[in-house]
Amino acid sequence: LFAIAAARKQNVLQADFPNAYLNADLEEEAYVIQPKGLEAPEHNDHVCLLKKALYGSPVSGRKWHNKLVEAINSLGYTRSSIDHCLFYRNLQGRSELLAIYVDDLLVTSSEGVKFAERQLDELGNVFVIKKLGMAKHMLGLGVHQEAGRIVLEQRAYLEGILREADFLDTKPRSTPWDSHHLEDTMRLEATHAAIYRRILGQVMYLSTMTRPDISFTVGRLASGASFPTRGLWERMKRLLRYLRGTMNASLRYEHHNVAPRLDAYVDSAFAVDQKRGRSITGYAVYLAGGPIHWRSHLQSTVADSPNAAEYVGLYEVAVAGAGIRNLLTEIGVKLDPITVHEDNDGARRLATDGMGQKKARHLSIKYHFVQDLCRKGEITVHRLPSGDQPVDVLTKGTHTAKTHRHLVKKLGLVNYPLQDS
Repeated sequence: LFAIAAARKQNVLQADFPNAYLNADLEEEAYVIQPKGLEAPEHNDHVCLLKKALYGSPVSGRKWHNKLVEAINSLGYTRSSIDHCLFYRNLQGRSELLAIYVDDLLVTSSEGVKFAERQLDELGNVFVIKKLGMAKHMLGLGVHQEAGRIVLEQRAYLEGILREADFLDTKPRSTPWDSHHLEDTMRLEATHAAIYRRILGQVMYLSTMTRPDISFTVGRLASGASFPTRGLWERMKRLLRYLRGTMNASLRYEHHNVAPRLDAYVDSAFAVDQKRGRSITGYAVYLAGGPIHWRSHLQSTVADSPNAAEYVGLYEVAVAGAGIRNLLTEIGVKLDPITVHEDNDGARRLATDGMGQKKARHLSIKYHFVQDLCRKGEITVHRLPSGDQPVDVLTKGTHTAKTHRHLVKKLGLVNYPLQDS
């Protein structure tokens, strides 16, 4: 939503619903003990019958969501069939978007802030809402909106992680992963293992929201979460030191005086997981000059060659790109075919020309979905030199500090405050 707003030179407004769950009626018969300090003296042995969806009740979230969706639909919005928390409508040529997350709300309008405010006023006639003006902080995100530009960062959230782990004053590292690190297989004690998992959960959220550059490292650290070792703990400390030196890393989306377009980059690392023989896929999808979706993960099947691993990666990014394209098309964003950048020429030719079929017959039929998209003209696959492949940082941890900085810059991460602003 932020990328779409930036591409259209729009602003995003924020609001929330105080005591949101209490807006929903509870149809089920449920009872609670009398609240402490508010007991009825003449009825000490009585309990309370719930009429509203109280916080803590298992069904409250669902009841509130249904109530909110009903109200939003009554205002003329259509719920996206792909993302049920995104709503859109067109009124007198205005394109308006509304996104919800539990009790948080974002709105934007193609006609500017004035009409975005009207969207909030309409909801305010149904529920009590608290207007927060231009979106600045949401779900751990810092949002900075300028003319035709939106920057997302998580410095405050990251500071909290480093402060809790006592790493705010440590010496920074230039890369998040050291492939030459000697692995100590001694398991951590239960207390330290719990700390490891807590930090892992925190940096995992960071990696999925604004920091694609640590996705590979977080994925490798997560693979040993069940029984973390001293070696993994040392790698975790290296990651925290890297984050200490890159606290200002941010995502930037901008208006470019051209129609919005989707670009995707994909790469694979062959047989990285030696225990299971799995390869790693890394990809990123871009809109308005910045990544909006990325992933670094083990492939679900064993590839028997680097070409096969790259071809499987092409399938995965094609599926992700098709889903994003469908969502954008649904809400009225007109797009050209998705351009996929691949640095393996064998995989590219297999996807576009069907060449080398004898070596691909053993692959599941689903992976040839990418060939169908190419034939239909919905995606185009372009050859990209390996040295310019930004998602290489999502599949490997062998880069030097200089190469890592180069790839992270090409990946789309910038430092905020921006040097050109």
